Amino acid sequence: MRYFLGIDIGGTVIKSGLYDANGLEKAVAARTETAIVAHPGWSERDPAAMWSAVCSTIRKVLRDSGVNADAVAGVGFSAHGKGLYAVDGNGDPVRNGIISSDNRALPIVMKWKAAGIDAKAYPYGYQQLWSGHPVSLLAWLKQNETDSYRKIRRILMAHDWVRYKLTGDYGAEITNISGSNFYNVEKGAYDPELFRLFGIEEMADSTAPVIDSAESRAGVSRQAAGETGLRAGTPVYGGFFDVVSAAVCAGLADPRCINVVMGTWTIETWVTDTLVTPGYPYIWGRYCIPGKYFVHEGSPTSAGNLEWFARTFMAGEANPYERCNALVESLEKGESPVYFLPYLFSSNLGDNLSAGFYGLASAHGLAQVAQAVYEGICFSQHAHLERIVELSGRDRVLRLTGGPARSKVWMQMVADISEMPVEVMRVKESGCLGASIAAAVGSGTHASFAEAMEAMCPKGSTIAPDPAAASRYREKYQYYRRLARALNTLPPAV
Repeated sequence: MRYFLGIDIGGTVIKSGLYDANGLEKAVAARTETAIVAHPGWSERDPAAMWSAVCSTIRKVLRDSGVNADAVAGVGFSAHGKGLYAVDGNGDPVRNGIISSDNRALPIVMKWKAAGIDAKAYPYGYQQLWSGHPVSLLAWLKQNETDSYRKIRRILMAHDWVRYKLTGDYGAEITNISGSNFYNVEKGAYDPELFRLFGIEEMADSTAPVIDSAESRAGVSRQAAGETGLRAGTPVYGGFFDVVSAAVCAGLADPRCINVVMGTWTIETWVTDTLVTPGYPYIWGRYCIPGKYFVHEGSPTSAGNLEWFARTFMAGEANPYERCNALVESLEKGESPVYFLPYLFSSNLGDNLSAGFYGLASAHGLAQVAQAVYEGICFSQHAHLERIVELSGRDRVLRLTGGPARSKVWMQMVADISEMPVEVMRVKESGCLGASIAAAVGSGTHASFAEAMEAMCPKGSTIAPDPAAASRYREKYQYYRRLARALNTLPPAV
């Protein structure tokens, strides 16, 4: 029996999972790291602690599964996008790694936007400007930490750093580096013009060779074998940007389906073999299947808002999420006149939007408020979906992954608002499973990603939209958008 190790590197949690060729999970181990917040808006991590966490989860998975290291046929990755993990000429970190949620470079990004740099860069990088992009963070280092900036010899992202520690070989994985804003998505190569536009020309020589998702440039080194318990020489593959890992676990091998992820972020992803460039600045990247692109739309407006609601208003409840489901289900669909704007963590729908409730009255209770929270999250998600549907067309199926997939009432709401069938994919660990799929394809155990998805991904259950509810939600959604547009005209609250 051959097994595949998937390493999932989130912003705070690192996991390792072991799977067989049919996607059967043998064991998963997790370790949480606390982000380093030296200043407001900063979000960093210690690269040495990060590597230590990876080693400990691998050792625990091997121990808990009872699988001998010789049976591990390959290692793959899934990791948060963007951020910056830069190393010097000796392969040592020049400073702490910077997580993609870091906001220190926002003033630089705002100046770039005011100068029209975003429009000039888009035809090359196909990205919306964002403070967590490597280009933004490099520009900040150039202005504020010149010693660290001068030491940089290789620009890496989270899984690229871990892959280097496992193998001693530098590589920049394609699905993640193609969203860096210094990679030309159409040409499929780093672009000096992007480095010039963002004022970091000297970094053009500090890139790492691009590695495909199922490509192995090196195996586990002897030193890493001693630290992890893996067999020296075990092939290590490129892996995925976590958005792509979720899409792979949802079986996106062709344009028939759209993947909807509901976590802290809501993210809609579609796969196509054509790079489409209409007026709106969609976010594009190179997919793991050669010749295909992925486009995604999203914002941190999803289940993180419900987590806040449950923590704030349902403290002491034994099962707060079940209680929320029951409250929402106690009302008729769309009955609540209350609206919730799910912008606790910001949104790309408007720079001035913040979270809040609208329409509350003394007659309303917790059920109306809970239903408003569910609807607000789904309305925000639908706004992103509408943008993807403009490219893909409406004749699609939504394949949904994430924690809310366990809620029948919530999944029905997604189907009703989208007016599209929803296939609920109950994937417990999309990061680890997706990463293991990259290794299974790279090893030749499965001949293609399409074959691996069919063999290793769980099948979904389908929820059909309710036409009567859909009619009511169309009206509520239009009011929600009017409300959001009106509030976006106000300056930020003080």
